[in-house]
Amino acid sequence: MPALASDQQAFLDRVRAFVPLAEAGGVPGAVLIGQAILESDWGRSGLARLGNAYFGVKARRGWPGKVYYGSTYEAVPFPGAHRHGDRSYHAHGTNTIFDSYDAARAAGANPVALFRAYAVVEDNVRDYAQFFRRNPRYRPALDAFALTGDPRRFALMIAQAGYATSPAYGRRLLAVMERHAADLLPRTTRPIELRVRGRLMPPDAVLVVNSRVFVHVRRLAATLELPVVYDHATKIVMLGEEVKR
Repeated sequence: MPALASDQQAFLDRVRAFVPLAEAGGVPGAVLIGQAILESDWGRSGLARLGNAYFGVKARRGWPGKVYYGSTYEAVPFPGAHRHGDRSYHAHGTNTIFDSYDAARAAGANPVALFRAYAVVEDNVRDYAQFFRRNPRYRPALDAFALTGDPRRFALMIAQAGYATSPAYGRRLLAVMERHAADLLPRTTRPIELRVRGRLMPPDAVLVVNSRVFVHVRRLAATLELPVVYDHATKIVMLGEEVKR
């Protein structure tokens, strides 16, 4: 692997110092490193330089801190696409820090391009760990990591839950983790894939613990197009024809 540029190595060393802080909050250190590199472009982005923020978390109404208004790329459909099949757009910001979300909106900022900003990077890392805990959609990823200790699975699950709009985000994050945080990853070839009738089950529907594979029953039933009923009294799960009896 080619040596990193001096500024990249300095950034990597700086981010690695925050691994214990992230892991204390239940977030894998390898994911912290991978997302910091991806989301901040090795600390070179306007958000990183002006807002001390490495993880590209959007600011919403109610965010109590400063916000950064900068350009962003969103891989989602939008009205008025200029060509057939266009599913992305750029929201152009002004590379500006505002004292609050409301101040940014009053100045005409596009809410899609507003990001959380911080006084120091340490505050960003603490908020980054809390961000996952405060959002119910990331709870399955936190629970799976607590049970399995698998950062790769965590990365794929937060991507599936919508951390970024790019459909390739999970694969890109894994590649960066393997390249720059391999020492923080368990030795394995790749996350297990389960296919049912030719369809790939999503990563949050499959769990591997001590070489035993567990599958989310309702997700499996939906893939097989089978009805499923859980009888709370008897603790029995019924699939398919069993449901009709």
